[in-house]
Amino acid sequence: MRAAIEAARRARGRTSPNPWVGAALVRDGAVVAVGATAPYGGPHAEAAALANTDARGATLYTTLEPCVPFEGKRTPPCSEAIIAAGVARVVVGILDPHVGGQGAARLRAAGVEVEVGDGASEITVLLRPYLRFRASRRPYVIAKFAVSLDGMVGAPQAGVRWLTGAAAVERVHQDRSWVDAILVGSGTVLADDPALTARPGGTAADRQPVRVVVDSRGRCPADARVFGADARTIVATAAASPRAWKESLGQRGVTILELEEDATGINLDQLLAALGQRGVVSLIAEGGPTVHAALLAGGLVDEVHAYIAPKVLGQGIPLFPAGTLPSPVEFRDPVVEPLAPDVLVRGYTGTWSP
Repeated sequence: MRAAIEAARRARGRTSPNPWVGAALVRDGAVVAVGATAPYGGPHAEAAALANTDARGATLYTTLEPCVPFEGKRTPPCSEAIIAAGVARVVVGILDPHVGGQGAARLRAAGVEVEVGDGASEITVLLRPYLRFRASRRPYVIAKFAVSLDGMVGAPQAGVRWLTGAAAVERVHQDRSWVDAILVGSGTVLADDPALTARPGGTAADRQPVRVVVDSRGRCPADARVFGADARTIVATAAASPRAWKESLGQRGVTILELEEDATGINLDQLLAALGQRGVVSLIAEGGPTVHAALLAGGLVDEVHAYIAPKVLGQGIPLFPAGTLPSPVEFRDPVVEPLAPDVLVRGYTGTWSP
């Protein structure tokens, strides 16, 4: 199962809206084949592990319950492939809420021994975004921000725009490389003109997350870097935003979503639902304070990544101005990671748990 989990981890970020799954075929106590889910429309992990391998009488370890036939399915069901290959035993990490136990039942009915639960805790954490997506049909939202010790996200008047060091920046790009989307507000685009691409190790990743810009009034210039051709971009705006502005973005290949307005700008719950319909399983919200406050106040955040820099600014832009959050937000299962000279604090928020 360890080999299967590592295969799934390597596939993370390349399979949406399908889950990132790993599988390992074992014979006589040795791993003879390992497979992982291919990009959407390609073979699943179990089929990849079984390909060109004699699996008769062997044991197959898989991180997620094998799939079954359903209407509109694009690949052969893995449960049938396992049965046809003559696998004697299947060890499943966790059941798939989309399959609902039917895969395990189908295997047992065919005489295959099935065990469930090996590595379940680690696999649940790894597949948490997918499990959330299946439960709600909306993306798993990670709110990411960097903050000084006195709660500021920057102090432009003092020349302080970037707070964290190289290790924290690299971690951000590693996370960008596996999520499906990055979300920012128009204020972040105007202040920083970010490209919002994944560049782990300083090199552009082969697969780039879609960039989502919330701009209800059409403030972002059409030549902003976030609208460049190095990744897809979606702009969430209001019907009343300038038509000429929307047309100019459309000419650059930007997708325009006209959504309802609310007190904080665009209805973010509606936006997340629209992104879920487009197969966005995971999303990092990178700012700014208005977007973060609206997401947290609306109960739309599943996880927080807070990068804390060892600096006291004494002035600047507060992360959450007074009154923007109706109640305190507490982390569940908090984890502290040193990324010298900074610290990353991670934790789960909201009411959902897998």
